[in-house]
Amino acid sequence: MSFESARPIREWRKSWPKVFDELLERFRNQHGETKGIKEFISVLMFHKDYSSGEIETAVELALESNISTSEGVRHILVFMKEPKQEILPLTGWLRLPLPDVSVYGQL
Repeated sequence: MSFESARPIREWRKSWPKVFDELLERFRNQHGETKGIKEFISVLMFHKDYSSGEIETAVELALESNISTSEGVRHILVFMKEPKQEILPLTGWLRLPLPDVSVYGQL
């Protein structure tokens, strides 16, 4: 298989995180050999825009969440980059009076 025999992959594979092997296996099982490898290569291409640590964390989360696509991993990466937003309670808003359910007995 050309992916397995490609020298850059063989060399890199010696040092890449173990979770990459798990993700590759999951993609192969889920999508078949050819499409699974393509999905995995898409994840490797994320190194253009993200650090190795970020990708490793995203792959770990993807494996824990049973995500089986490169787009799922990309979504995790994008979400990890977004600043956390705190949701504050609304203050100063008028509240409606509680409904008077006693009127329903008159129907």
